[in-house]
Amino acid sequence: MKGFTSYALKNLKSTGSIARSSKFLARNLAKQIPSDAKTVIELGAGDGIITRELLKYMPQQAHLTAYEISEELLPLLQKIEHPQFTLKHSSALDIVQDFAIDSVDCLVSCLPLALFPLEMKHELLTHIRSVLKPNGLFLQYQYWLSDKALIKEYFPHLKMNWVPLNLPPSFVYTGVKDAEKET
Repeated sequence: MKGFTSYALKNLKSTGSIARSSKFLARNLAKQIPSDAKTVIELGAGDGIITRELLKYMPQQAHLTAYEISEELLPLLQKIEHPQFTLKHSSALDIVQDFAIDSVDCLVSCLPLALFPLEMKHELLTHIRSVLKPNGLFLQYQYWLSDKALIKEYFPHLKMNWVPLNLPPSFVYTGVKDAEKET
């Protein structure tokens, strides 16, 4: 999409990429949504390519709330009309105001975590863990492995897979909120 690429090049520090996510990456994330999920969150919905795949693959009983802070990308997301979709034009950090502790089944982060200051990464991961239900699923994709150890502090049983058909190729982290461990 020319619009996203143009936006991404001007806002590389907030998008973390020069190209939109591929359908392969989007599908990899969407197919991991648990079949019994009811509450799904997407952080950093961007142009909606991942959002659309999440809506396509998530269970019929699920509802997706997507967060996007960019004024420029918002119109692309507002075009998505789906009964199981809510768009929030606010910071990803607002999830703790919008969702109760232990209330979210699956959270998909499309945020360029590697570009955030360390304090913000800790705050964000703390918020994500707090809203996830015990055994809730956390999905984060990144282009390099720089935050693997940090993410593993919050999700000790972290799994990872590689999606080569993306520009750039991506690593997808899959973490489960351990019911016994609290950070």
